[in-house]
Amino acid sequence: MNEHIIVGTAGHVDHGKTMLTKALTGTDTDRLPEEKKRGMTIVPGFVPLDLKSGRRLGLIDVPGHERFVKNMLAGVAGIDMALLVVAADDGVMPQTVEHLNILHLLGVKKGVVAITKSDLVDEEWLEMIREQVGELLAPTLLKDAPIVAVSAQTGEHIDDLKDTLDQVSATVELRQSTGQCRLPIDRAFTKQGFGTVVTGTLWSGTVENGKRLELLPAPADGEVRVRGVQVHDAPVEKAYAGQRTALNLAGPGAEGARPGCWVAEPGLLRESFRLDVELHLLPDAPALHHQSRVRIFHGTAEVLGRVRFLDMDVLEPGDDCLCQLLLEDPLPPLRGDRLILRSFSPVVTVAGATVLDATPPRYRRGEPEGLDALQRKASLDVNDALYQLLESNKGMMSLKELAKTAQLPESETAPALRELEENGRVRHIGPEGAAQYFSAFFASLWERKLIETLDDYHRRYPLRKGMPTGEVRQRAFENLNTKQAAAMLELYAAQGIVTISGAVVAKGDFPYLPTPKQQSALDSIEDAYRQGRFMPPDWPILMESLHISPGDAAEYFTWLTDHGRIVKAGELLFAPEALQDAQALLRGFCAGSRSHSGTHSESAAKDAAAPQGVTPADGTATVAPQGATPAAATASPKGTIPATATASPQGTTPASATAAAPQGATPAAATAATAPLDVSSYSTFTMADARDLFGSSRKYAQAILEYLDARKITLREGDVRRFLR
Repeated sequence: MNEHIIVGTAGHVDHGKTMLTKALTGTDTDRLPEEKKRGMTIVPGFVPLDLKSGRRLGLIDVPGHERFVKNMLAGVAGIDMALLVVAADDGVMPQTVEHLNILHLLGVKKGVVAITKSDLVDEEWLEMIREQVGELLAPTLLKDAPIVAVSAQTGEHIDDLKDTLDQVSATVELRQSTGQCRLPIDRAFTKQGFGTVVTGTLWSGTVENGKRLELLPAPADGEVRVRGVQVHDAPVEKAYAGQRTALNLAGPGAEGARPGCWVAEPGLLRESFRLDVELHLLPDAPALHHQSRVRIFHGTAEVLGRVRFLDMDVLEPGDDCLCQLLLEDPLPPLRGDRLILRSFSPVVTVAGATVLDATPPRYRRGEPEGLDALQRKASLDVNDALYQLLESNKGMMSLKELAKTAQLPESETAPALRELEENGRVRHIGPEGAAQYFSAFFASLWERKLIETLDDYHRRYPLRKGMPTGEVRQRAFENLNTKQAAAMLELYAAQGIVTISGAVVAKGDFPYLPTPKQQSALDSIEDAYRQGRFMPPDWPILMESLHISPGDAAEYFTWLTDHGRIVKAGELLFAPEALQDAQALLRGFCAGSRSHSGTHSESAAKDAAAPQGVTPADGTATVAPQGATPAAATASPKGTIPATATASPQGTTPASATAAAPQGATPAAATAATAPLDVSSYSTFTMADARDLFGSSRKYAQAILEYLDARKITLREGDVRRFLR
């Protein structure tokens, strides 16, 4: 079964914890020579316990002597359930009480009580011990723990104890293996041929070969790399949260590993000399004074520190308070972690604390702001913490970024985000696994800023299609990166708030229409280019002649080109009709050349379509004024091949041209052919041919021909061109 549960023993020295562990597992966890000599556990021992259900529990046998409570704390750090051991012949003893207090302060809710050495007492005495234990458990989180009387010496009821452990372990809330990895080190040593090896209980996440981790407290470079993983002395590819794990570490930080350190995902933990906590003083502990020096235990670490009250001088036994802990050496806890406080001298457990903030500011004693801040943190649930984080970030964050910044496991962060979305406080964009989260407040703010930005832009530039996307991102989404801003624009476009056209953005209801005054100017510009035809006016000179300012000229240019009213060909501007007429003239020229077996005689060119301003007559030319319309001007539909005034059968020579048509009409040979010509048999034309046909200079002809080339209408082959379609 893929369930990883750690069980920690607890109880007074010499109450039989180690012997009971051996009876349950078959393994003696006292491995040190000194432990064998003294006959008592000094350091925690770890061994697997296989149960009938298929579960494999990790059993930790901890020291019971008061001198080794520090080691006991290191052993029970991160346990999921407890096995409290009470000897039938002794009953409840001092370390029984202290160990139970520690389990209670650590928040351990599941457990079993084993009354050992039951073979040494009679039934009446055993029943009295049961009652004594029940009274001890009553005010603690283990009040419902089942009690089983056993004898490790004779094996009596050991199977019953196993079954009970199996039943209780089935009710344990399993640790989530998703999210950030962190492991408190309880042992560190160097093994020949391997290097640094550390062991501990994996508190969260997973760890596998090759994973890069961070060691804390860290030397200058605390990065380490995992090059081997074992669970209960067996090599594995991956270890999961809740498993006893050994890691073979490499890297510059590995030599600094020692008990009390952590290995974790890089950036997850932050060392701090000050913690905001909610503190609970045990009922049987002495009163705790402001600035009392205490021993603080977190994970497998012990540091010295002082208790700093903000609104009192003394905390009475059994009371709770919000306060700060000032540490002499740094710790790297996460919000929600449990701490154990023991008095400096005599060394006894006095209190437990829950971390509210691992990196708080220093508050002024006696001022309400500090206590108010502590109270807000104490009442803050995960949902509120994530929402405040998103608001303070003023942007978007992924699930992983949120979990790391909030110092929460992803398994706790993900459902909180879903609930926030259901309540309308948080939104996201992007698919699951790559989603970016943001607060609903900022979604509204970005929408408002976007509309205001576009309104202002449209007011200043009413003739532009919209605002360049890059400018929109800078002004409306200043805290978002390019990808995030683009995703938001797509979202608003889907909602009809904006429209996206190429590289510009406009409001969804933007009319994009000129005013009457602007329309008049636009009409004048269009007329000038239509009249200019193949020799269009120069833009700056035209703007000056129409008394249009440079600023307005730029807007008119954008509007006219956006709407296709003028077309840019190279560095020149033409009316679209001029480019259509130019193409028709060239097609007519090629059609005439084809009907004469592909010859390029001057007379054939004149018969097909006379150059602008030239009227063919008996082989001679009469020059017309520049800008006049060529002869043979019966209009043909756009895209058709011009013919002479009277259509001739395909392949015959066209008749002579009719009289010149009014300016602006389509060039000569304008009656459409009854059947499309085979363009593959079209004849070619030169730059000189085009120039003569257009009645313009080489500069204008070249711009038109390069425009047709660029659109794959014509193809240049050396000094000649031909039509592709």
